[in-house]
Amino acid sequence: MITLIGGVAAAAVAVALLAGAAGMVLGAVRRWWPWLAVLFGFNARYRVASRDELRGINAIDVALLVLAGAAYAGFWPGPGTSHVPWMALAVAQPLLGILVLVATRLAGRSGLMGGGLVLSILMLVDGKAPVVAWVGVAVSVLLLVGDFGTTARPSRILALALALGYALLVVWFACLAALLL
Repeated sequence: MITLIGGVAAAAVAVALLAGAAGMVLGAVRRWWPWLAVLFGFNARYRVASRDELRGINAIDVALLVLAGAAYAGFWPGPGTSHVPWMALAVAQPLLGILVLVATRLAGRSGLMGGGLVLSILMLVDGKAPVVAWVGVAVSVLLLVGDFGTTARPSRILALALALGYALLVVWFACLAALLL
């Protein structure tokens, strides 16, 4: 049952991210842009996105964190049964990110990438879907660099990392859904 829930959650993340990107391109209201799209918009100077839009709690960000935690939990007890503590860390990171987001109104969203990095490394260690695992590692690194690297000055290099990472994140969650379903 947890595998099915995880698969549906992973598919929902992929769809929500696609919808967020489409909304950004079409000029939809910014409150429906996931934080990664806001970071991209700021760094690319696209539609004059502001870093200040990251302050506060956005419902789409919270939903993505909950769904990512559920998707990671779909692999419970982990690729290989000796990885229960590491799987607990992977599942907990996006969920704890919500608490950090509520407390700070700014930080915590990167728990999605931290949990994804842990899950991807576990997949690599156990040889489960190595291509998907490597995509997960690449996604996590690109998006963490983009997230932590964004400062007061926009950077086209970070915009490129965020755009590539965002696109790969959609693919990665679609692949996780396929593995679980």
